[in-house]
Amino acid sequence: MEYSSSRKPRLSTSSAGSTTSVSGPVTSSQTLARRTSWNRSLSDNPWSGSSSNAMAKPLEVNFKEEDSARPFKYEFPSQASLGLQDAASTEDDETHLTGSGPAHKHELTSPLRRRTTLQRVSRNLRRISVRVVNLASAGVDGRHTRLPDDVDEDVPPPLAPMSMRAPNSSPLRGTTLGLLGPDSPVRLAMYKFLMYPYTEPFILLLILFNAIVLITQSTRAVFLDTNPPPAGYFRTWEHYALFVLFILYTLEAFARICVNGIILDPETPASSISIPGMFRYVWKSIFDPKPGPRFHGMVKGIVKPFALVKEQVPAATNATTPGEKRGLGHGHQTSLVFSHRPIPFVTAIEQQRSLSKRGVPYLRHSWSRIDFVTIVGFWIAFALSMTGADRAVTLDPVAGPTLVRHIGVFKALSVLRCARLLAVTNGTTTIMQSLKMAQPLLAQVAYFVIFAMILFSVIGVQSFRGSFRRQCVLSAANGVSDIQLGQECGGYVDPGTLQTLGFRNSNNVTSSFSKGYICPLGQICQEELTDPEGNLQGYDNIFMAALQVVVIASANTWAPTMYNMIDAEFFVSCIFFIICILVLNFWLINLFVAVITNTFQAIRSQTKKSAFGATASNKAIVDERDGWAVVESDHTPRTNRLRDMYQIARLVWPCLVVVSLGLAASKTANTDTGMLHILDNAELGITIAFDFEMVWRFMAHLPDWRAFQREPVNWIDLVLAVGSSIIQIPAIHSSPAYAWLTVFQLARWYRVILEVPRMRPLILTVFGNSTGLMNMTVFLLITNGLAALAAVQLLRGDMSETSNLNFSQIWLAFLAMYQILSSENWTDVLYNASGAERPSVMSWIIVIFLSGWFLFGNFILIQLFIAVINENFDVAEEKKREQQVAEHYANTQTSTGRFAWISKLNPYEYTKSNPKAIVVENLPSNLVLPLRKAIIQSKRTRRQGTESSDISPTSSHLKPSWSARSILMLHRLFSGDNRPDDVPMATLTSGRRDSMAPHQFNDEDDDAEHHLEILAAFNTDTIAVEDTNNVLYEQRAQKADFIAAHPSYDRTFWIFSQKNPLRRFCQTLVEPSNGERIFGRLPSQTAHALFQVTLFLAVIGGIVVAAIATPMYRRSFYTQHGFVRGTWFVIAEGTFALVLLVEFIIKVVADGFIFTPNAYLLSIWNLVDLIILVGLVINSTTSLIFLGGLSRFTRSLKALRALRLITLFDKMRTTFHSLLIMGFVRILDAAILAALYMIPYAVWGLNIFAGLSFSCNDSSSSIQGKIDCRNEYNANVNSLGTEYGFLAPRVWANPTGSTGGSTSWSFDSFGASLLILFEIVSLEGWINVMVVAINITGRDQQPQTNSSQWNAVFFLIYNLLGGVVILTLFVSIIIGNFSSRSGLALLTKPQREWVDLLKLIKRQRPSKRPKIRPTTGMRAWCFDRATSKHGYWMTSMTMLYILHIILLMTQTFSNSRFSDNTRDPFFLGLSFIYAIDICVRFIGLGWSSFRANGWNIFDIVVVTGSIATTIPILAGSPGFAIQQLQKLFLVSIAFKLVQRNNSLNQLFKTSVASLPVILSLLLLWFALFLFFGILFVEVFGLTRWESAETPTQNYTSLGRALVMLAFMSTGEGWNQYMHDFTVAYPRCTNSSVEDPDSDCGSLGWAYALFIAWNILSMYIFVNLFTGVVVENFSYVFQLAGGAKSVDREQMRAFKKVWAEFANQRTGYLERPKFVPFFAKLTGVFEVRIYPIQYQVRKLLADAEATEESSTADLSPHIPGIDLSKLHVALSTLDSESTRQRRLLYNRLYHEARLSFERGKGISFTNMLLMLAHNKLIADKEALSVKEILARQETIRMVMDAVNVDRVESLLRMIYHRRRFLRIMTERRLSTQNVDIPAIVVDPMPMTFPIPTRDITQLNTSFLPSHSPFQSPRTPTQDVSYAFDTPLAPRLDSTRQSRRLSDLSVRSGDIVYQHSRNSSLSPRHSTEMEDPQNVLSSLNNSHWDDMMLQAAEDDDDPLA
Repeated sequence: MEYSSSRKPRLSTSSAGSTTSVSGPVTSSQTLARRTSWNRSLSDNPWSGSSSNAMAKPLEVNFKEEDSARPFKYEFPSQASLGLQDAASTEDDETHLTGSGPAHKHELTSPLRRRTTLQRVSRNLRRISVRVVNLASAGVDGRHTRLPDDVDEDVPPPLAPMSMRAPNSSPLRGTTLGLLGPDSPVRLAMYKFLMYPYTEPFILLLILFNAIVLITQSTRAVFLDTNPPPAGYFRTWEHYALFVLFILYTLEAFARICVNGIILDPETPASSISIPGMFRYVWKSIFDPKPGPRFHGMVKGIVKPFALVKEQVPAATNATTPGEKRGLGHGHQTSLVFSHRPIPFVTAIEQQRSLSKRGVPYLRHSWSRIDFVTIVGFWIAFALSMTGADRAVTLDPVAGPTLVRHIGVFKALSVLRCARLLAVTNGTTTIMQSLKMAQPLLAQVAYFVIFAMILFSVIGVQSFRGSFRRQCVLSAANGVSDIQLGQECGGYVDPGTLQTLGFRNSNNVTSSFSKGYICPLGQICQEELTDPEGNLQGYDNIFMAALQVVVIASANTWAPTMYNMIDAEFFVSCIFFIICILVLNFWLINLFVAVITNTFQAIRSQTKKSAFGATASNKAIVDERDGWAVVESDHTPRTNRLRDMYQIARLVWPCLVVVSLGLAASKTANTDTGMLHILDNAELGITIAFDFEMVWRFMAHLPDWRAFQREPVNWIDLVLAVGSSIIQIPAIHSSPAYAWLTVFQLARWYRVILEVPRMRPLILTVFGNSTGLMNMTVFLLITNGLAALAAVQLLRGDMSETSNLNFSQIWLAFLAMYQILSSENWTDVLYNASGAERPSVMSWIIVIFLSGWFLFGNFILIQLFIAVINENFDVAEEKKREQQVAEHYANTQTSTGRFAWISKLNPYEYTKSNPKAIVVENLPSNLVLPLRKAIIQSKRTRRQGTESSDISPTSSHLKPSWSARSILMLHRLFSGDNRPDDVPMATLTSGRRDSMAPHQFNDEDDDAEHHLEILAAFNTDTIAVEDTNNVLYEQRAQKADFIAAHPSYDRTFWIFSQKNPLRRFCQTLVEPSNGERIFGRLPSQTAHALFQVTLFLAVIGGIVVAAIATPMYRRSFYTQHGFVRGTWFVIAEGTFALVLLVEFIIKVVADGFIFTPNAYLLSIWNLVDLIILVGLVINSTTSLIFLGGLSRFTRSLKALRALRLITLFDKMRTTFHSLLIMGFVRILDAAILAALYMIPYAVWGLNIFAGLSFSCNDSSSSIQGKIDCRNEYNANVNSLGTEYGFLAPRVWANPTGSTGGSTSWSFDSFGASLLILFEIVSLEGWINVMVVAINITGRDQQPQTNSSQWNAVFFLIYNLLGGVVILTLFVSIIIGNFSSRSGLALLTKPQREWVDLLKLIKRQRPSKRPKIRPTTGMRAWCFDRATSKHGYWMTSMTMLYILHIILLMTQTFSNSRFSDNTRDPFFLGLSFIYAIDICVRFIGLGWSSFRANGWNIFDIVVVTGSIATTIPILAGSPGFAIQQLQKLFLVSIAFKLVQRNNSLNQLFKTSVASLPVILSLLLLWFALFLFFGILFVEVFGLTRWESAETPTQNYTSLGRALVMLAFMSTGEGWNQYMHDFTVAYPRCTNSSVEDPDSDCGSLGWAYALFIAWNILSMYIFVNLFTGVVVENFSYVFQLAGGAKSVDREQMRAFKKVWAEFANQRTGYLERPKFVPFFAKLTGVFEVRIYPIQYQVRKLLADAEATEESSTADLSPHIPGIDLSKLHVALSTLDSESTRQRRLLYNRLYHEARLSFERGKGISFTNMLLMLAHNKLIADKEALSVKEILARQETIRMVMDAVNVDRVESLLRMIYHRRRFLRIMTERRLSTQNVDIPAIVVDPMPMTFPIPTRDITQLNTSFLPSHSPFQSPRTPTQDVSYAFDTPLAPRLDSTRQSRRLSDLSVRSGDIVYQHSRNSSLSPRHSTEMEDPQNVLSSLNNSHWDDMMLQAAEDDDDPLA
């Protein structure tokens, strides 16, 4: 671009001291010269490999234009700012060329100038092209680019630093294609072409045009039978356009290849690639690897010859700035930070050009590789089309056209070029950036999921191969051949003998036993040659089984497969499917949610921006309470009466909206014309009213009318008002479009939602980041559109016209791909599409493509919406600390919970307490509370000692007996852990003394105890803890006083006092309902546990009785025995109710019912028990009076017994309370919002589809409409064909389940419309409804296939907003409840990383390996093999495990090559090799170490079992049980691969660690399963079957009911069953006197039960698993922080050191081993004082003398040491760093001394925690408020211990030095008899404190900045410290006295100062008469006792 001469820019360039200025007029030649210079200079900038230090500084360029300065400052962006710092395994090769630089800053101001339209269009095209085209392979993986709208195109690009190359050198480097050098004219021409300014916009237009051409081409419907596609190429204009486009794409690719090369770096010669060298490296990597990831090292060696030439990045750019955070870990961590700031246009263009200048090879970037595949795919497809080889169809006169071959995969690949449109917007670019950040973790989870799927597939092949081939066949009769009925079976009834026989195999041999469904008479169970669905649905081989496992994992259409398998095998086959659902769908698939949510949260925490839009969150609706918001501005609004009046009438308008919607909802499909006219007039009046409102609102803003347009809500209401008014125009009102346009009227409903309580904040939260939701929606739609384009190319023209979603055109393909995305009946599309390609080889390609799209779309794309909404629920990072403090303060406040309604009814609440005063004269006030505490404590102590001593294991040092442990375990199971009322001891030492026996003390413990006693003597901070506990004692004392003053208050029914024997006995059996019994008797743990066990057995018995005595059983019993009373099940029911009644009486007698201190109703769980009791009593009573029960309601009360399982166990009560009760309000809010959302949509569906969904059951072509649907027609069963037809009446009706749909539905009324929309929200049946809608032809017209395709828009919008957003809202709320419950919601990123690291640490266990390596040959060899994790032995075993899995995968139904007889010997041989490996480990490790690893025990079991079961099979005596056990053991051995893989092992261990939470949730869910199962059986056990019920799918038994509830929990078919059980008379038989049982259903019961179970199970419990997984697996997926800095290798090294020094018997590290243990730690745990390179051995080795060493430098003491070399090595030692390391070491050592357990040492976990606190985290940032307070006390103790040690060392030094001086003086005097005058020494000055330091941090600021080897600081004089009151109460923390640490350091400093001054030389020395003089000089100091102890320890007789 050129500049006119009128503009006079001045360029001032400064870089590294060099300045270049250009001034004066700029001519064309100067412009060209400057451009050339600019291009040359860019060749050596930081992006192209310059090593100049000048590149580290920003480049400043100043432009001056007519004396108006326009500053411009540019810094080359770094990788971190652009998001290029990704995991090494996933980086594109292009990023290896890019160096890190300073953060990007770009400020540009330009004057306003007029632009032409062409200029603006060009500018916008170039802005978009930066994202889409990505010249030189810089795409969303490489750059995050967005250009603002105000960029001035005419501004020249900023100048780069001057190149180091010659002025005439080429901007290119190396040689490409082996012949194009840097000076090649062809290459230079291509380079100029790529650098041309308009190349990028032109390529963008080509991509857009390409997408338009493909869409246009796909709009014409093409079918196999009626409109086949034309053969050959160049048949339409689209072919010509695509041909020209790909010629241009090919030229573009050729140009890039010429400029940058293909694969190798331009400067890398092709001769550097050596295939034999690669093989040698691979062999060495496998069998002789280095420590670390084996696979990563092997790949690194393979790709080494292909490495790109890296640029020399200045050191300054890689250095970490002082303010830069590195996270919690000390190791290198991947940065998540990437710039969300839009990069200016000019800079982005030059960055794109610089990529080509750096010579990035074409195929070394992901987008370029996609482009290459696209081009190659198109030209292959073009060649196939030109030769006619792509498609072949045969025509049959009878059967019609048949597809023989269609190769469309290459056409589908040519669509990938349009994938660059995903980066067309900034939001979609950001989403792709975020997904790339999560790619490594998603890959890890994908590996784990694939491994699990392989195992399930192997199990499926072993268990179910050939099962789906068996089907019932109708025997030939009346000249009709056999007909397959499609019913799976396992046997049939022989027509001759009427005996049940097994199935017939393909050789017509009958099996020896029958199973599953038995075909009735006239049918044969025959094994066919193929499986259903075109040989796709089955388990005959690993591929078919894998497809079925994917179907099960999708949780959709898996229920029919399960029931088909039940019919083919046994009922227990359902266990396989249920376990598969639990493991895959409820657990492993949720790992993807955990990855996405945690990754995006980490990105959001670091960038402070949304991970979905690169912008801050914006509220979609302004949070104002009035109907229209007012923007806060500096201008005060003037008084306006209209405004005041509007505020008064604000609620009128929402009420008017309700009236409008109510009128619209009152319409039905049968509403007459007159009523419709009235409703239309009413709506017209309401529309006019809202028009008046808008005028009123505008007038209310006057005179500031601009304030009206500043409010978004005003614009929204204005658009709705204008739209509602326009559609009232008669021409529009009478058109078919009016029903669709009523959305303007219905959209006003949002005003009602905002007025509903609690809905406004929820909406503002959910839609707070509307930009993120919009970007995610756009991203999903674009991705689905691209998948539809590819599917069209694959399947277009291959399916029949009669199919609905037949891929004949782009819109139908879009709907089909969206159906797969939603997972609803996605297998229908899969089987139909693959069936169409079945004759060709494309069938499996279609299966892989559609299955891959489902996995990506459903498990990743849809889960992104969870991350979007979670982003809105997250608390701002800067507010989390504040809320943590507030929450901690609220939790520390003492409060008493009480039922408010009971408190108000309690008459004792209104009486006054009259406490008894203690009659003691002149009693001090401070003794009242301690006296009360003593009285209460003594009472509790006596009760506990006398009444609970039966199981107390602490009363003796002996190990408790088995019975005592069992009772204690049962007590904890039912009541949970005891909550002690006594306050623990405040000081550390007392707790230690009380907890340990005297014989366990030793000298080392006494030394540590001495330190603690000293510190505790001065520690007065425990007073605050004591004062807090005093409040609790005071409350207890007041309660005791009140009970003593009102004795009747504590009497049960005012009769039974606490001394009553009956009440005391009852109190022994049960615990108090609320609080504690102050004067009552404590429950006996033995009696209480036995009583609870009795209740539990009674509940189990009641459930068993309910499971046996079902309505069907009772009906059969009464039919056989007559209507008799007193049946066994009635007596059992009464007995069970009586047991619960006795329990109720015992609890009431023990603690009262309502108005007592521990009343029965004060517990919510007792209230639940009371409701259950009342229901069971009613059920038992009515069963005794009325045979069979009184009604469905009374029979349904029997189900309440299952809820007692929840109230019995403490864990289930806690789980239910924490997961459901505490979060119930938020879940209810989400449900209300979903209902409010569905209401206007139901009215909209009523307006559009009312009366249009009718059809005739006769689908023949003669039926055109309702008028033709009469009389009868010849109907037939589909599977039987036309040979068995029958007459049936024609019916004109809405769709029902019996007519082929999944449910019965219509939009004919508001209620029906709302019901079907609720069903659609669950994503069940919406495809069937949409298909009916797109087939609509008009009112009273017979539907036609795909006649109204655009009706699908209604369902797409509703499904996207309802089925995705609403369901996602439930997931997000439940995840939020988990986070709130666990405290994670308010944790900052460092705190989350610490929580994750804490989980990782607590999961670790020490390895039990021998301390010393064996020396004997055999055992030493075995030890090396067992302990080496990367040697050839372990590698070989891993290879064998992989081979084992491959052998398992070769099993098929008909093995031709690998039969079972051939495979079993291989398995036996592998098992013997596994046994040898076990023996090697056993010999090398020894039994104690061997059995310590659970994997070793697992190996023994599975390998022994495999050998024991394989040998009999090979011997020829296989049994069914042995065969199944062999399969189990062989699959279990394959599970060993989990141990060998780091990521799989980590995920597996995490799952084991989270099992308690998952099991508690499963048990709670199972209790609800039992409740609803009994409920469904009692209500619908006798209801007749409709279209969906079968012999295995019904509610006649509890087992069948539980299985049905299981699959309905995933949303499978629940609505069809719901409608089936609404059957009513005359389609069923009502009850009568003769037959009191009715087989009719119930509309109310069906809707209530099915909807309740759907909400509770599908919306809540299934999502609870998601919350559990996200919470418990979060630490695995942290991209940075301590959890990632401690990898498996680091932990193995730590365990190895621990095993060397820890006590093998106790597992603890003893104190004498602290120092050697710390010395051997490495990696992130290394705590040496001196770095490893400064070890003595290393220094001596480096300083070894050589021949060149001079004699003067040789050491005279150590031979062979060069002192000069030693001096050079020591001179590099950083003294400051060493000092910091020494301080860290001292702090860690003393913390370990204080933390060890007496008699044992320090545990493995505690040592890891200490190292983490000192090495991996910063406490101030990573700990929560509560943890900081606790850690602060620990740090104070540790620092005081450090100071005590320092002072003791100083005092010992003084003492011994003066003893030495005295001895020396005595010796000198003994030789010299000279009188020397005595020197009198004044007493040592008393110590003074220094100001208290901040010791809440772990850095060096906690410690004094001096050491004993440095000059001490001058002491601070402070005489305000009072030594005589060290334990004075201090309630106010701001007035606390100085701490011991403040004294200890200064005391040592003063003593050291004195001693140092007195010992500078013999002339200044001071003589002491004896050592006690020194001690007496400190008699006023707090260290007096310590000095005495030092003297006692060190004094000896020679002194």
